[in-house]
Amino acid sequence: MVWPEAGAEVEPATIYAADERPSPQGRPWVLTNMIATVDGAAADPTGRSGGLGGPADKRVFAAIRAVPDVIVAGSATVIAEDYGPVRLAPELRDARRQQGLSEVPRLAVVTTSLRIDPGRRLFAESAGDRPIVLTTASADPERRRALSAVAEVVEVGDDRVDWALALTALRDLAGARIVLSEGGPSTNGQLVAGDYLDEMCLTVAPALVGGPAPRITGGGPGSDLRPLRLARILTEDGYLFLRYVRDRT
Repeated sequence: MVWPEAGAEVEPATIYAADERPSPQGRPWVLTNMIATVDGAAADPTGRSGGLGGPADKRVFAAIRAVPDVIVAGSATVIAEDYGPVRLAPELRDARRQQGLSEVPRLAVVTTSLRIDPGRRLFAESAGDRPIVLTTASADPERRRALSAVAEVVEVGDDRVDWALALTALRDLAGARIVLSEGGPSTNGQLVAGDYLDEMCLTVAPALVGGPAPRITGGGPGSDLRPLRLARILTEDGYLFLRYVRDRT
């Protein structure tokens, strides 16, 4: 740990699980976990974020994934990163059980078009609760029927996802007190625009990419400045692991 306790050796799974995350009025606590290079690229030259990480990042990634009740990702991210069901190490599953949580978080996919193949391994390999698909009333009925066979499809808006409805649905359907967004930039951008993001966990990778690489948030015209409070800095192997909390004062 670099700050607030310089020099302290910490275990990521322990320290992220112990963070306070009080539920905001009427909705779950929302955090996101993203990685970016020093020059702000959210993906490597192949277009995937996974290529930016290393062993330390994988440990922090797993520790943060063990925190929420539901993990949300946009369909473009699910496809690009080839998402499968959420898997956690036995010790992380045990820790969740001791906290009264399910062994693994439930997964939710955001898609207004429903253009995601119901045969993807995210659905085909799901062994527990079916994934949730957050979509809109204007989505194609044929695609809705196909996905309804492998997922719980929920309308949360007319032509675009209404995040107030989406977060309420995740609370009511999955008992979500904490929701983790894993992006992509469009999903994160919508959460920032609606001021629903309570916590930002950012890994800064010791690398440069250049070019037109995506940012960790994007899509739409942007929003007013959303002040954050720095809560912690960890480092290992040249990576920085930053935890920020939304400053609503």
